[in-house]
Amino acid sequence: MKKFLVINTSYFGDVLLTDSLCQNIKIEYPDSWVIFMVNKPFYEAAKYMEGVDEVLCYDKWGKHKGVLGIFKFLKEYRKNYKNEIDVALVLYGNERGIFIAKAFGANTIISDNRGILHYLFSTKTVERNSLGSVQRENANLLKCLTKKDALDLPIKYTPHLEAVTYVQNLFHQLNITRDDELIGLCATSKKIEKDMPVSTAVKVIADLNKAGKKVILLGAGSRAAEYVAQLHAHGCSMFLDLTDKTSIAQLAGVIQKCSAVISVDTGTLHLTCALGVPLVALFYINDRKHLEKWAPAEYYPHVLLTGDITAKDIRVGLQTLLV
Repeated sequence: MKKFLVINTSYFGDVLLTDSLCQNIKIEYPDSWVIFMVNKPFYEAAKYMEGVDEVLCYDKWGKHKGVLGIFKFLKEYRKNYKNEIDVALVLYGNERGIFIAKAFGANTIISDNRGILHYLFSTKTVERNSLGSVQRENANLLKCLTKKDALDLPIKYTPHLEAVTYVQNLFHQLNITRDDELIGLCATSKKIEKDMPVSTAVKVIADLNKAGKKVILLGAGSRAAEYVAQLHAHGCSMFLDLTDKTSIAQLAGVIQKCSAVISVDTGTLHLTCALGVPLVALFYINDRKHLEKWAPAEYYPHVLLTGDITAKDIRVGLQTLLV
């Protein structure tokens, strides 16, 4: 059995887009054990991805913050993993990850880093294509071992039973029945330039209500909460607000109950893809390179809208998916 350590301590969507790599490992090395090192808030994103056997939490904004935090992490985990890792795959050339992989005694370290640690630790490197998707680039880290292109596989996520049960109980409390047609709406991200304008959201919610659909607002954090307040200030309240009411796995359970999801460019968009739920993907940053990297692959059931997106564009896109 080979033991692989996949290191990605970036954000929610970035973690999900690493799943194709994990699946490729399992295909090439069926008896392998895949350990995924993830930033603590996104533990559940890694835990229930296909191809992942074990998850290590790196609390980079908490107890493992900074240089001292690296040594705290090693003190916690090094004893159990020292000289146990055959291959470490470090996403985004993360130097912290390279150092930890070396401290674990990984036999082979693969990344796209060409800094000083690359030369000190003799890491293997792989070229990232300037216009390749992040999902494909991540998977192709494995090419250093297999000497062939990785398979282009859809990311897959399966929430655990407790999360599904939580959602069933939550929907019961909200008087949501099996006959209700639910549309998920994620209008906010980490960057304001990616967000759906409030005026557009007001029109979209009104259109969906008029069509007899129930809107579930999805989001997390202070920016999402502020967005809800802005909707209310515009007289818009005909939606079910699940902002900050679910974990990542519970969010997946909610999305599975939706007929479709409308989402801006953020982790919820990629989670919808991983669940195979129809998606209206909204990319307000209409830049070719950005779209090539982050837009959903063609095999996910979706409609891609870019640039100046109107409520009518979203309504038509949704109708296309639900026919």
